[in-house]
Amino acid sequence: MNHDQFFSAVDLSITNGVKKGILHLVQNGHLTADNEIFIKQQKLFNFTSCSYLGLEHDPRLKESAINAINKFGTQFSESRAYVSIELYQELEELMSKIFKAPAIVAPTTTLAHASAIPVLLNVNDAIITDQQLHNSVQSGINIFRANWPIHFEVLRHNRMDQLEERILDLQSKFERVWFFGDGIYSMFGDRCLVTNIVSFLDKYPSFHAYIDDAHGMSIFGERGRGFTLANAEIHPKMVVASSMAKAFATGGGILAFPTQELARKVRTCGAPFNSSGPLQPATLGAAVASAKIHLTDEIYSLQDELMIKIGYTCSLFKKTFLPLISNCDSPIFFVGTAKADLAYKLLERMMKRGFLVNLAVFPAVSKNNSGIRFTVTVLQTFEQIEKMVSALNEEYLAALKENGYSLDQINSAFKSIKQFA
Repeated sequence: MNHDQFFSAVDLSITNGVKKGILHLVQNGHLTADNEIFIKQQKLFNFTSCSYLGLEHDPRLKESAINAINKFGTQFSESRAYVSIELYQELEELMSKIFKAPAIVAPTTTLAHASAIPVLLNVNDAIITDQQLHNSVQSGINIFRANWPIHFEVLRHNRMDQLEERILDLQSKFERVWFFGDGIYSMFGDRCLVTNIVSFLDKYPSFHAYIDDAHGMSIFGERGRGFTLANAEIHPKMVVASSMAKAFATGGGILAFPTQELARKVRTCGAPFNSSGPLQPATLGAAVASAKIHLTDEIYSLQDELMIKIGYTCSLFKKTFLPLISNCDSPIFFVGTAKADLAYKLLERMMKRGFLVNLAVFPAVSKNNSGIRFTVTVLQTFEQIEKMVSALNEEYLAALKENGYSLDQINSAFKSIKQFA
């Protein structure tokens, strides 16, 4: 597929959703902790949020954001290469405690990748990316690739057997072999096989790993440091990126490094750290408040509450015919439809039933792996979850019958993903 064909396909896929009134939606009115969202004046129960712990409504975060505005104004418009407000230093110190590793903060996770990856790589390296790697990480890699030649290849999703084969082949040809993956993959909600990655880091001197744990932040691990570091201390040959824009509930990106020197180099040489705008006072103030919550035992109560609701959702799926592609071990759930037209129609049906879920179509997933993606948060009640799963089951079966699809066809389309997830 050439450049024009790719963007024509993206345009068609997204525009179809916009025309059907299920993408590019606008929320109306106030948002509160009752998990209700209003779209075109219709009340819907929200199953699309990545703020898994509901901290965006915590009064401590709101108060800290307001106090920061009162103290520093609505913005501090200077590059961090020159000067930062004091909240930056406080936040990075708190983040280093959470991650038990040197940490620096970026305006977004995408800019964190754009800062770190071009500094970490060199032309004598080889890159291996997981097939489901988040687009923001790929963008950081592409910045390097646009300026310098480097070996690049894509690995079938979570195929650790193939990864080891590629390490064995590439280690004699390149100075380092880098693997890029997600801690929790954003579409199917399945986990990176961290134990395998760490074993390869120990086994192969040239192997390095860069893991984006945006969806694991806050909900997994000691002090909420994420899924990757819940399973291992940061390895000397590993860099972990994360996000404050999901369960952390403020905005901004995080980079955790094995050494202070590597953190310093990225902070000094990463282009967005030198030339892009900083996080603004309100976000920094809220982030400091959220970090302080993470450093108390309260974070574990929130994690436990979320896991109970994830478990409850999984138990409901066992009573349905729905082809669940996810593994029920994260707050991200994916129900396969294979074809995009079935996903469009199913989302329309769910909105009419009063539930907002996500459309997952190309380019977020491959053309034959479309589906409905939804998330579970602590703000949802057990009753809301039960009614949503029941409605999804009913509408899914009705949509299958209406469009002449079978469950066997859909399960077949996702066979390889389910096998290695």
